[in-house]
Amino acid sequence: MMSHHARNPNDIKPDIGSYVMTHPLEHGESSSCSSESVSETSDADNRTADLFTVNLTPIFVIKTLLFVAAIAFSIGTACRTFILNSLLPPYHVPASASMAEIGTPLTNQIQLPSPTVESGKDVPLTSFTSKLFMQKATITSNMIHLDRHSSHVSEVQLNASDVEEDNIDEDEDDLHLPAGQHLLVDIKHVDPHFLNSEVRLAEAMIELTKASKLTLLSYHCHTLIPSGVSCAGVLLESHVAFHTWPTKGVIAMDLFTCGAAPLIPILPLIKRLFAIPSNDMIVGEPDEAHTEPTMLWSHKLRGFRQDFSANYKAHENPLDQDLGDFLSVHDFGMKIPLVSEKTDFQHVDIFEVMNSRLHSAAPNERSSESLHPDLQTPDKILYLDGVEQSTSRGEAAYHEALVHPSMIAHPNPKRVAIIGGGEGATLREVLKHNTVEHVMMVEIDEELVEICDEFMPEWSDCSDIAGSDADSCFNDSRAAVEFEDAFKWFIDRFEDDESTEEKFDVIIMDALDPDQLVEIVGSLYKNNVFIESLANALTEDGVFVVQLGESEAVDDPPDEIGTAIDTAHMVGALEKNFESMHEYDEGHSHFKAPWSYLVCFKNSESRANWYRNAPEIQIDIHQRLYGTKSGEPVLLFFDAPTMISYQVPPKAKETTYCRKEDKPQECNELIGIDPKLVTVPISHAETRKSTLGEFSGRGLFASQDIPKGASLDVEGSVKSFHVLPSTYSIIYKQYDGESEFASKEVSSLVAFVEGYGFAARLWGKEHYTVDSSITTFCNHGCNGTYNLGDETDEITEITEMNIDLDNIPEFFFGKANVYSPVFERHLRQMSAMEEYARRDIR
Repeated sequence: MMSHHARNPNDIKPDIGSYVMTHPLEHGESSSCSSESVSETSDADNRTADLFTVNLTPIFVIKTLLFVAAIAFSIGTACRTFILNSLLPPYHVPASASMAEIGTPLTNQIQLPSPTVESGKDVPLTSFTSKLFMQKATITSNMIHLDRHSSHVSEVQLNASDVEEDNIDEDEDDLHLPAGQHLLVDIKHVDPHFLNSEVRLAEAMIELTKASKLTLLSYHCHTLIPSGVSCAGVLLESHVAFHTWPTKGVIAMDLFTCGAAPLIPILPLIKRLFAIPSNDMIVGEPDEAHTEPTMLWSHKLRGFRQDFSANYKAHENPLDQDLGDFLSVHDFGMKIPLVSEKTDFQHVDIFEVMNSRLHSAAPNERSSESLHPDLQTPDKILYLDGVEQSTSRGEAAYHEALVHPSMIAHPNPKRVAIIGGGEGATLREVLKHNTVEHVMMVEIDEELVEICDEFMPEWSDCSDIAGSDADSCFNDSRAAVEFEDAFKWFIDRFEDDESTEEKFDVIIMDALDPDQLVEIVGSLYKNNVFIESLANALTEDGVFVVQLGESEAVDDPPDEIGTAIDTAHMVGALEKNFESMHEYDEGHSHFKAPWSYLVCFKNSESRANWYRNAPEIQIDIHQRLYGTKSGEPVLLFFDAPTMISYQVPPKAKETTYCRKEDKPQECNELIGIDPKLVTVPISHAETRKSTLGEFSGRGLFASQDIPKGASLDVEGSVKSFHVLPSTYSIIYKQYDGESEFASKEVSSLVAFVEGYGFAARLWGKEHYTVDSSITTFCNHGCNGTYNLGDETDEITEITEMNIDLDNIPEFFFGKANVYSPVFERHLRQMSAMEEYARRDIR
């Protein structure tokens, strides 16, 4: 309704829903349609113009707005549909079209294939954002999108709360972790025509993603000037990209994916699709024409797993162990996966590799390749659950160090048991000994033995051993293999010492490294019943040896509180069942660090064989090991000097051993010299005939005062000479033998050694240490009245005058500790212990 009437402007108060309109004449403007009214008004009155009021209901306003919005939406939808369906080709957006908008003509358009969805695979809807830049260095620029019409695309959106966590598939769970796998591939000697063809490269990329069950959402390629192609593809799982250098015959590729699907198996596919051989001459490299393509690659785990997945355990993922470190190295000229299989007990990976950095760039007649072609063969590496176990370059050093020291330390090993050793190399080394009559190998994983026999036959090759009657060590008539848990096998037969089963002279444990995280390993190292059964399975002079894994570093904690808790437990259990234990390491096994071994003697007298001198050991090796049919050395690393090096435990082991909370006493007594110790030079003493009795001989007398507790001739004490058990045995046999001449000739030597030396059993059997300075004439008092002695000597009621020779206390012979790296490292120091004044000597 409209009304026209005059009112005072100050009185106007519009209601809600009404509009107030002011007449133009209110501001003195003229109007062609109301001239008469203007003429009739009085200029002096200056009257106010009439006002118009329009009243609209709220419903009318809302309907009007909705109507306008509907029209706008319809027009927009129609325009969008027209543009997408008529002006642009589906899922193909040439970069030149965008460039045309900024003034670049449409040229060099290439029709590239579109990626498609794998049959039955749901691909979520995605949004796409792109920015193209005009570059004079490119000939073409093409962007291709996923063709979604060929497959069903799920548009159902699920909230995380709608899916129970336990029902999420493992691969799907991995796909959403902030982690992935990165594969880098470089290939040279590739066909330059292929490398400069955007179409062929795009086709190869699409085929790669399809065969790998990856989803390529889109990709973008540029052909460069004067040559070369760069492509980047966006995957549902992440990305793939490559760049080519056609004139050099090189392509570099980068593939990153999320999820757990392995990338290593697609390497042969990458080689087939992208390593296209060339028949043309490569510019600048005429000597390399017609060369087969060479591929370098590396693989690395990326992102974070353990912090974002409660179920993830690094030790259960082989790629998160040594295997992952190895695969991340990009320098190997050859890195071929021979096998990757999961047995009932573990995951087995074997690779064949060759490091290109170790070979001459241009071999010639004086190069290593020419002079030593036998050293240029590829290396093989075995991984179990991702942990490196053996290499063809280092397996001889590892297995010889494991087997031969314990075998040589036993006087006559006939029966030998092997725990583990699925590769067959431990068995091979045992069968080299001509004393061996029977070898029992107990291995839990039969599939592992079959895999190693097929892909690593060199490890179990006995064809060149003169004493073997089979090409494969597994088929040697002296060998028997039982596929059973060694834990159960030994406990069932030797749980108590009264077992009627035939015992072994040597037991060699070549199982996995001590690892508290692996169930099948832990029981072998920390079960007291099993360890006791091993001792029960040995003869009275039996020897047990076990590999302990990577040697300790000087900054490691003691085993009891570090990562080697299982090792500490095993050592403690072994100490209760063996009389002597000794640790040694070998640094040539091609592992990341030296490798440790522990040999245990059931009878401490076996230490005498362990500490023999080099000539004795070398003769034993020569007499007891078979030769080879080819005439080649039967051993590559182990010999007598190597055995001598094993007699001294590594310094790092001594250091960590002394970090125990309850620090062993020998750590304070044997390592170094107390700076507070008062030392007296030998010049403060002299020798002369004693006047104490009719039959007294020479004696040592103080020429200057020597205070109580002072050490006499520290420098001279370390120059003592030692008559080791085997040496003393030979001398005494001559002295006590049938030859009167020999007995007479050595009698003075026996009298000197026994008269002036100190007897002990630190080396297992009776041996003597004789001072080489004038301190040898020190009278130690047969009746216990001596003034010089060991720092820890206590005056006892037992003297040389009243001792029972048939019942001599053990401490008189100074027996060695069962296990102490400190004691073993300072044996000669212990044998030549310096003399201390037990009272003031004036």
